[in-house]
Amino acid sequence: MSAVLDPGPCFGANPDVSGIGVRIAIYAQNLLSFAPALLALRDKKVTPTELDALETQSTTILITAFAILVSTIVQARTSGISNYHTSIVLDLSWMNNTNLFIYLLLYTYRRVNLSDAELEAEAKDRLRYPVKRLARWIYEARKAIVNPVIIIGTFHLSLMASVGIWFWSNPAHFSTVSPGNCALLASAVVVGKAVPLGSPGLRIWSLLIYSVLFIPFFNLLIPVALLGVPLFALQHSKQMKVCWIMAGLGILGVIDVLLLFDTEWGIRKNINQKLLSPEEGNWTFGQTLALLLLLVPLRDLGEAFWERRAKSLGKRLLDASLKGELQVVKHVLGFGPQKDTISMIFTDSCIH
Repeated sequence: MSAVLDPGPCFGANPDVSGIGVRIAIYAQNLLSFAPALLALRDKKVTPTELDALETQSTTILITAFAILVSTIVQARTSGISNYHTSIVLDLSWMNNTNLFIYLLLYTYRRVNLSDAELEAEAKDRLRYPVKRLARWIYEARKAIVNPVIIIGTFHLSLMASVGIWFWSNPAHFSTVSPGNCALLASAVVVGKAVPLGSPGLRIWSLLIYSVLFIPFFNLLIPVALLGVPLFALQHSKQMKVCWIMAGLGILGVIDVLLLFDTEWGIRKNINQKLLSPEEGNWTFGQTLALLLLLVPLRDLGEAFWERRAKSLGKRLLDASLKGELQVVKHVLGFGPQKDTISMIFTDSCIH
C-alpha cells in the first residue's frame, strides 16, 4: 500500500507582506489619519497650519505606500511573489489611497472658502488675478497640479494600477513560486463576497478599473469633480459645505472599514482552506519595523491636538483683547499658545 504524500500548502510564507504586524500598521495609520481632519473641521475652518499638518501626514503615508509597491515589483522580478500575496498588497494599496482623498477633501474646502482679498493677496506676485469664476478654476487647477501630495498621490495610483494590470493580465502565471495546479485556488473577498482569483469576471472588472487609474492626474478627475463641483455650487452656504465634507469623510471611513474587513476575511478564508504555510504567522523584522513606523502618524496626531489647543487659546486671547479684559489675556498667555497661531487668528480677524 503506497503512502499518500501531503503536497503541503499552495503558498509559501511571506509574513513581511501579509503578516499581522504589517496589516495592523497600515490599518492604524490610515484610520488615525481621520482624526486631524475631524479636529480641523470642528470650527468649520481649515487653517494653513492645519492643512500643512495634513500634507505632512499624507506625504508620509503615501511614500510608505510607494515603498510597498516598489518592493512588490522588485520581489516579483527577483525571488518571486505568489499571486495570493500580490492580491493582499493591492488590497492594502487601495486602503492607503483613502488618505489622499482625505487631504483632497480638506484642501478643496480650504480653497473654496478663501475670500477674494485672500486670493488677490496670494496671487499678486505671480499673476494678475481677476476674481472671476473661469479664472478662478484655471488658477486653482494650476496650483493643485504642483501640490506635492497630489503629485505623489496620483503617481501612487498609477503605480498601483500598473501592478494591478500586470497581475490581472495573467494571474495564473504571474507567480513563479507557487505550483501551477493551485495558483488560482486562493480567494479574494470583494465587498463581503469571496471570489476565486481565477474568476474571469473578477479579472475583467479588475483590468477595467486599473486601466482607468493608470494615467497620472487623469485618475483624479472623477474624485476631484465629485468634491469640487458641489463645494463651488454651495459657495454661499458654509454649513452645507461642512456637511458635504463630513459626508465625504464618512464615505471614506466606510470604505476603509470595508477594505479592512475584506482583507481580513480573505486571509482567514485562505487559512481555513489550508492554502497558506503555517509560517505565515511568524513574527519578522519587517513586521516590527512596520509597527515602529506607526510612531510617525502618532506624532502627527499629537501635533494636530496641540495645534487645536493652541488655536482655541488664540481665539480666547483675541476675544479678550477686543473686550479689554486684561486679566483674561494674562491668563491665556500663561498657557503659552504658539506665536504663529496667534498671528494667524489676528490676521484672519483683520481680513474678515
